[in-house]
Amino acid sequence: MQSEKNQDQLDYKVLLANAKQALKLEYQKSTALASQLQAIKIQLEQVQVENTILRESAYEDVVKHFEARTQAAEALALKTEVRQRFLEANGCKDDESFDTLWDSIKNKIQIQDGEVRIVAQNGTPKFTLTGSMMTLRDFIQSLKQDPISGKFFLN
Repeated sequence: MQSEKNQDQLDYKVLLANAKQALKLEYQKSTALASQLQAIKIQLEQVQVENTILRESAYEDVVKHFEARTQAAEALALKTEVRQRFLEANGCKDDESFDTLWDSIKNKIQIQDGEVRIVAQNGTPKFTLTGSMMTLRDFIQSLKQDPISGKFFLN
């Protein structure tokens, strides 16, 4: 009986050691899987951030595209309005010299925040003698008085 008891204790010890070893292996596997899962979560977060950046970038590109189209339309409308004022100031319908004049003055006209501004060489807004912001009509009048651009106007 004693030997059976010793044998049972040895079997329990072996079983217990084997169970501990199996638990240890399972714990190591779960730890490895947990670290893999954490690495995957980090990668997923990075991909989500990249997707957000790409979405925002695409949105910004679309906005920039339409802003550029809007600015081009505003510039064309401005050119048309300046041309009309030029023709009114000249008192004629012949605008052959307008394109040459436009090339020399277009850098003095800015559209900023939906507002047309007449600017000096350094980019500061020009004002009339009364202190109000210079309008296109005032600008055309100043062009008529300018020795360089005045040659485009009829007397």
